[in-house]
Amino acid sequence: MRDKTSVDKVATRKANGSIPWLNTLEPPNMDDTSSALRAAEELVEALKSLPQANHAQHLALLERVDKVRTLLETPYDVIERHQEIMCTSGCMYTLITTGAIKKIPDEGTITAEKLATEMDMDVSAIQRLMRVAVVAGFFRETAADTYAHNALSQAFQLHAQGPFFVLCMEFNKMCMALPDYFRTHKPEEIYDLKKSPYCFSIGKEGKTYYEAIDENPEQRLIWNSCLQIIEKNMPITGMFPWETVKENVEKEPERPFFVDIAGGRGQALLKLQEEVPGAYGGKLILQDLPIVLDSLKPEEIPNIEAMPYDIFTPQPSTNRGQDAHVYFMRRLLHDFYPSVCIDILKNTVSAMGPDSRLIVCDMLVPEVVQPGHLKELYWLDLNLMSITGKEKTMDEFNQMFDAAGLELVKVWPSEIGATVQLETRLKRS
Repeated sequence: MRDKTSVDKVATRKANGSIPWLNTLEPPNMDDTSSALRAAEELVEALKSLPQANHAQHLALLERVDKVRTLLETPYDVIERHQEIMCTSGCMYTLITTGAIKKIPDEGTITAEKLATEMDMDVSAIQRLMRVAVVAGFFRETAADTYAHNALSQAFQLHAQGPFFVLCMEFNKMCMALPDYFRTHKPEEIYDLKKSPYCFSIGKEGKTYYEAIDENPEQRLIWNSCLQIIEKNMPITGMFPWETVKENVEKEPERPFFVDIAGGRGQALLKLQEEVPGAYGGKLILQDLPIVLDSLKPEEIPNIEAMPYDIFTPQPSTNRGQDAHVYFMRRLLHDFYPSVCIDILKNTVSAMGPDSRLIVCDMLVPEVVQPGHLKELYWLDLNLMSITGKEKTMDEFNQMFDAAGLELVKVWPSEIGATVQLETRLKRS
C-alpha cells in the first residue's frame, strides 16, 4: 500500500497533467520511441528478407506494422484513429449501398455536381463524402471536385470484395446497438436463436439470423459472396493430408469421397479439386439449403453434385449421402453455441461408417489473448455472438465431440491465423 506522501505526489502530477496515461496529448517517452525504433528496424529487415511474402508472412508483416504504430500512439491518437476509421467506413458504406460508387465510371471521371444529380443528392453531401474517401486512399480527385476510380475503390465494388465490407458494416451497426440489447435482455437470452443481438439491431427479433437475411435475397447474396471472399485469414487447404484417404476412396468409389455440409457456393470443394485433381475418382457432394443451391449455375460448381440438405435434420438416407469417406464442416459450427452444435454433429454421426472421417474446419481460440495477434479471431467471435454463434476452445470442441459420439483423431493447424482442421471419427469402445 502506498503511503500518504506517494498518494499526494500522484495527485499533484495528475493535477499538472504530467502522467502520460492521463495526459492523452503527451508524446511517447524515450523508452517507447526506442522500442518503436527497434520494432521498425525488425520490420525493415523482415521486408528485405521477404520480397514475395506468402499469406502467412504477409499477415505477420502487418502485425509488425501495427506494433510500430502501437508503440508510438498516445491514447488520444488511438481515439482519433478509430474515429477516422469509423468515419471513412461510414462514407464508403454510403457510397456502396446507395449505388453512388457504380456511377463513377471505370474509365474517365465524374464531377461532384453530375454525381449528385444522378444520385438525387445534395452536391455538398457528395463532396464531403468523397473528401473523406479520397483522403483515406479511395478514388482519385483528378481536379477540384472531380473523381475517378483507383485500385482500392474498384476493390470495394460489390462485384469484387465489397460484399465483405458491407457485411462488416452490418455487424458494426449491431455493435452500436449492444448497449441497448444488454440493458433490455436477460443474460440467458443471448443464447436464444430468436433473440440475437443482430436481429435486435435491425428490428427483427423473433427470427433467427438466417431467417432474417433470407427475407432479403440481396442480403443473402451478399452473405454467400462474402463467404467466398474471406479466405485470406481462414484458409481451406494446406492442413489435412488428403493422400491418407486415397487408398480407401479408390477401393470404394461408390461411397462419396467428400460431403461438404452447408458448403455455401462450393468454395471448399473447388479448392479441394485444386489440391486433389480428380478427387481420387470419388464423388464430391455439396449440401446446403435450396435457397443457396438454386443460386448456383452448373458451370460454377464443376464435378460437384448439389444436394439440398438442412443441417437440423439427419443426413439423407440415400446412398449418395450415406457413409461417405469424409464429411466436412467448414465455418459451420462457429455459427452456433455448443448445445446446438451437438445436435448438428449427431445428425452427421448417424450417417458415418467405421472408417468415415468428420473434419471440422474452424478457428481455435487460444487459452490466453496475445495483444496484437489473431485480431480477426476476436472480432469475428464478437460478430458471431450477435447471431448466437461462438468461436470455440479445444476443450469446448472435445466436449461437443464426446457428447455427439465422436473422438478427436488429430488437430491439423494452418500456418495462417487460428484456423485448424479437426479430424474426428466415430467413438471407439
